[in-house]
Amino acid sequence: MNKKIKDELLRQAKLTFNVALGVSAISAIITLFGVALIYCDKISEATLTASGGTLATMTSLNMAKEAKNELVRILEEEEEE
Repeated sequence: MNKKIKDELLRQAKLTFNVALGVSAISAIITLFGVALIYCDKISEATLTASGGTLATMTSLNMAKEAKNELVRILEEEEEE
């Protein structure tokens, strides 16, 4: 069971890195789009765009962190037994 959990932690770490990289790239594009909207005097749209990019990044990273913490907790419980 420990080996499976360790393998799953490694798999999730790799996946989390790839997702974080992708979300960061998309967030950067969204942020740049928001800056362009500011220069076009579309302030409300820019605020919405920048907020959406930030929220997407924070949500995806938080979900990955919670899944990792749950697996670490299970691994620690297995080691105690």
